[in-house]
Amino acid sequence: MASFFNLTLDTLAPAGLSIILNDGAQYATSANVTAKISVSDEVTTGYQMKIWGTKTAETEEAASWETFAAEKAITLPDGDGLKTIYCKVRDDVGNESAAVSDTITLNSTIPAVTITGPDKSRISKVTGYDAAAFSFVCDVDFEEYTVRVVPATSSLHTAGTQIPATGGSTNVSGTEGGYKKNTAINVTVKGADLESASSGDGVKIVKVFVKNAAGTWSAA
Repeated sequence: MASFFNLTLDTLAPAGLSIILNDGAQYATSANVTAKISVSDEVTTGYQMKIWGTKTAETEEAASWETFAAEKAITLPDGDGLKTIYCKVRDDVGNESAAVSDTITLNSTIPAVTITGPDKSRISKVTGYDAAAFSFVCDVDFEEYTVRVVPATSSLHTAGTQIPATGGSTNVSGTEGGYKKNTAINVTVKGADLESASSGDGVKIVKVFVKNAAGTWSAA
């Protein structure tokens, strides 16, 4: 029988801990996001993690230790805005890392567009009769917009055809970003461009779509 045994002393906390939300995205359009957790330790058998800042555990005290996993679905707290999610990991002998965090901005608001005008209900391609003007505002800041001829009032931003500017239309699209809420953008649609975006004479449905910083387009 042996008169000795080996006993390992381990006083080092798990190293290289990181947490990344939705693969590092700046925005989330849903409160349901994915957290990826990693440590530099090669073996994580018996490790546990604690995550807080979520809807179910807003504080560290409210969070519980659970089996370490490289990926976890979490729910952000209610309400749009900047969210910070925290994480700690401890090893199989209780050595606990410092907390790390990642942030993401929840933006679940669907932009709403309001049009004023147009100043004419019928246009042609004859000079003096070939333009209709209108303006629009959005209830949130936005980064992009498009003015399209669509097949139905319920159409999405991918439907129909962008009205071009080759015939003299103005402000029929924008990608510069930084457009402010409730600030009017004035648009002019020329008859030649309306014809290019559609086929034949008749009533055309012209619709404005905007996209906010989170990538959400205005509602149908």
